[in-house]
Amino acid sequence: MKFFTDSVARCATRIGTLSGFERMPNVSFETPLLLIYTKGGSIPHLTKDVFKMLTLEQQLLSVSLSSTALMTDVIKEFNTSFADFVSMKEYINFLSIHDPAYTTNPGFQKLDSISVWSRTGRIVFSADKYMELVQTYKPDFYVALCDGDTNINSSAKRVSKAVLRSKTLLEQCLDIHLHSDILKSKGILGPVEGGYNLQAREDSINYLKDKPLAGFVIDGLHNNGPSVQNISIEQIKQVVQHTINLLPTDKIRVSMGCWNPVTVLDLIELGVDVFDSSYPYVITEQSQALTFMCDHDICENDQCKMSIAEKRYKDDFSPICKKCECLTCQNHTRAYLHHLHHTKEMLGLVLLMIHNTHHYLQFFIAIRDSIKNGTFNQLQTKIRLKYTSPNSEFSPTTV
Repeated sequence: MKFFTDSVARCATRIGTLSGFERMPNVSFETPLLLIYTKGGSIPHLTKDVFKMLTLEQQLLSVSLSSTALMTDVIKEFNTSFADFVSMKEYINFLSIHDPAYTTNPGFQKLDSISVWSRTGRIVFSADKYMELVQTYKPDFYVALCDGDTNINSSAKRVSKAVLRSKTLLEQCLDIHLHSDILKSKGILGPVEGGYNLQAREDSINYLKDKPLAGFVIDGLHNNGPSVQNISIEQIKQVVQHTINLLPTDKIRVSMGCWNPVTVLDLIELGVDVFDSSYPYVITEQSQALTFMCDHDICENDQCKMSIAEKRYKDDFSPICKKCECLTCQNHTRAYLHHLHHTKEMLGLVLLMIHNTHHYLQFFIAIRDSIKNGTFNQLQTKIRLKYTSPNSEFSPTTV
């Protein structure tokens, strides 16, 4: 896996290209990039055929260990890759540790292992067990096993243990990676730990920066789940800026979690390259439709999102967004979505997921275009106004 960027600035917006995948050598992605969130290798609420109707572009899937770990024995028995097993071989896939859409249970870490929570309970992974799974899955790239169980409230002792444990696990994972015929041509990413302690972050980076890694995951800022959307840039800016200023400029930088769009833009301004789409999934689960990219003059949508459960949409026969070209907005009305919600029809979540995923993909297209044509600051202002308007229910946590 290769990453190329013209940017020489350490902490700034940048366009890059991610390519060199062994399984699909002709495929490349432009960054800032959105990883499509999956559960068990599938996009929630959408069949593969529906997803193909949603976007014709090549996409990169985010696959979490916690949502797939129970598949390991069956995949091994069939002697196939994860992508083939879930019938998603047309897509490049990235393996992460925890599911970003669900809050990770804190604690339960040991000296040489990490606890991962599946739908049946806790599974303990040592480096050997994890790398055995990675060799079974054969992901296109993945993050080394790590202890990211820290947040803004973590003690200095907890942070220190997270950094030390992650170093130990990285060393073991990297040794297996480099000696594996299956994995040596795959990309392995190093996790930057340290919570909100700048010195701990620096210690983590000093250990990682000279390793043969394809990139870095800026980890340990939160414990995943819907609450991440309420974290503002003011809370994390100093830590992220300090981290990126220490990282090599020629390696990709990933930040997982359901960050809200305003924070995504702020993180891109600091130099983060890759995010995941757990945010539109979380919004869908809350029976809401994203509208932060809508043009107020055309759609009269001055909110960042709308709750289709509200009574005012009962007789509203307009689409979510008049300008949106997604299957939902082209064929269905707010009134119909309101009806589906209150009758608890599964189709309601399907239609919302189609719209929200399309909306977020369009958001990242707009991000890349704005960086290229020098209008990134204007895009930031537009989205920030949507999330801070009087009608917006958004209220990020600040310090």
